[in-house]
Amino acid sequence: MQKKARRLLELFSRQRARAAARSPLAWILVVVGLLHVAGIGWGLPASDGWDNDGVAPRDFLPGLAATFTPGRFYTYPPVHLALLAVLTLPVVLVAVVAAPSLALQDLVAELLKVPYMTSIAYVARSVSLAMSLGIVLFLARIAEELRAYELGLAAPSGEDGSGDRRTDARVRRAGWCAAAFAGVNASLTYYAHTSNLDVPYLFWGTWALLNFARAIARREPRRLRRAFVLAVLAVGTKDQAYGMFLLAFPAAFAIWIARDAWAREHRGLVARQAAIAAGGAVLLFALVDAVVVNPSGFAARVRFLTGSASQDFVEYTRDWSGRLGILVDGARLFHLQYPSLFAPLIALGLVHALVTARRTIAARRGAALVLALLPLFVAASFTVTFNWSSLRTDARFLLPQALVLAVYGGRALDVLAFETRGVLRAVGRAVAVVDLAVALYACVAVDVNLLFDPRYDAEAWLRSHVRPGETIETYGLNVYLPRFPEHARVIRVGPEPVGARNPVPGIREVQAPFEDAPSREARWIVVSTGWVWRYLIDADPAMLAGRALPPTQKRSASDEAATGWFERLTLSTDAFAIAHESTYGPEAVFPIMEIHGTTGRRIWIYERKAGR
Repeated sequence: MQKKARRLLELFSRQRARAAARSPLAWILVVVGLLHVAGIGWGLPASDGWDNDGVAPRDFLPGLAATFTPGRFYTYPPVHLALLAVLTLPVVLVAVVAAPSLALQDLVAELLKVPYMTSIAYVARSVSLAMSLGIVLFLARIAEELRAYELGLAAPSGEDGSGDRRTDARVRRAGWCAAAFAGVNASLTYYAHTSNLDVPYLFWGTWALLNFARAIARREPRRLRRAFVLAVLAVGTKDQAYGMFLLAFPAAFAIWIARDAWAREHRGLVARQAAIAAGGAVLLFALVDAVVVNPSGFAARVRFLTGSASQDFVEYTRDWSGRLGILVDGARLFHLQYPSLFAPLIALGLVHALVTARRTIAARRGAALVLALLPLFVAASFTVTFNWSSLRTDARFLLPQALVLAVYGGRALDVLAFETRGVLRAVGRAVAVVDLAVALYACVAVDVNLLFDPRYDAEAWLRSHVRPGETIETYGLNVYLPRFPEHARVIRVGPEPVGARNPVPGIREVQAPFEDAPSREARWIVVSTGWVWRYLIDADPAMLAGRALPPTQKRSASDEAATGWFERLTLSTDAFAIAHESTYGPEAVFPIMEIHGTTGRRIWIYERKAGR
């Protein structure tokens, strides 16, 4: 009996393996995985990472502790912090055993050593990579649900559905076309390499969206519970996830009840399940966001998020001129998500989905319309409730819209490459291949940006030119700094208190004015253009209507002493002259991808002039 069961299991495994090998979706996920793993060691090994706004390797453990300490808070909610804490627990335990004592100072000093921090960074980035593949898969499944419902394959058995949605070629094709479209998103490629929370919250968010779509397509309102739980996990990972759901879910639900015959007939059941889902979501949120155990800390975090954490970085005016500017710049910055060639595909896919929904039989038309509009609702909801509130258009703040709209982009690829005939099909396939190739090239460029970061050249130059015991002066946050040679003395200078900085082993922290550098002992100065630009811009630039210089940038650019010093330094007119400039080498072939201000940034190395 056991042998027979073993044979059946082996046969089943072989069948699954053969099916996966024949699946376009599986191969797309393999390609996307390769894109997202190349360069995953960016800036490692190190005691800290180059992930701008990332939570690992340094911040998630202190952040988790702060979240559950009464009256204290961390910038981000705790869901992903807790997940990383569990996954990296073996590394932490090794550090605890190796530490000279259990005193907090000794534990922190041990844990900050390069082997531990590097291991933690790799774990965190690997989780992001896996979740990025999950996002692509969930978007593919959403496209499949929409297509299956249109074809009458999504209704529960015994109603008006027919056939098997899992084996229908048209349904599978809709899924892998959407996956191909989403998988070549350049910003997703970048964030899949980091410990930032953008990929994790979008993982939970797109999974929630999939379950919401299935609740409608399969007439299973009980699935709303799972959708709402996943939505709470998304918000509990990064607060801005609320933007995906705040308007989208209520609007889709209202149209479903109003326009779908089955939902109207069963409105009592649907309303009851929605109420249970919403009530459960509220209770779960109170638990996972530490509202219950640390209400004062939660209130303080909300004040922080709605205050300096957001208002110090606004880029637009809080009026309709600013909101219009966000829409215009969102379109202008589309190239940070996909090539401009993809925009018409999204529009074509949306039109095709709406037209198809209109042609669905009357009994199914309402739900078909909701499913066709759902990605658009999510994109609009995030834009209105988050972008118009935060007044930001950074690549990561446009990523949710770009990803959910891939459902329409995949629909267009499907139509052009498979649903046309003759010459149109040949032209459509050529367009699809060219568009995907251009997008794939941009994603490869992201990897090349990471693999050939100018800091690698700066590190090599410093190792060969700085003699033992010589002093290097540097500035800025950890994420902008190269790794300095161990044989050099390194000081980091800034006007902010030393205790407010994230320490780096081997670097001595100095609180002093930047402009006093000539009177300090350093022979070398290392400056990242990714950080110093804020002192080299006009404090009152002429800007388009609705745009504004963020307050933090305005303060830096208005610091006359600091800006004067950095201007003299860049011109080599003071005590230091440029000795070396580290640049991004492959720019002639693969362009610099300006994502999160960390890629392709030049490093300037200055040497003290003789006699100065």
